[in-house]
Amino acid sequence: GALVLSLRAGELELDPATFPEYADPTRAVRRATNLGGSVGWLLNRAVRVVLDYQQTEFAGGAADGDRETEQVVLARIQLAF
Repeated sequence: GALVLSLRAGELELDPATFPEYADPTRAVRRATNLGGSVGWLLNRAVRVVLDYQQTEFAGGAADGDRETEQVVLARIQLAF
């Protein structure tokens, strides 16, 4: 068995020339920043249990400013990988 810890970070930033020619600035985000982490337990060669957390903050994407921040918790069990 083993314990696995991981952290992730990412960012997507769109070219300003995208707006308003190809995307509506009141509906599409200009930037998305993501932070996340996970903890996993590898019980044996055939069983893995993982718990993930992700948070994404947005710039733009709403008619009145920034789109609401998204937070996600995901749990999974994987057998025979």
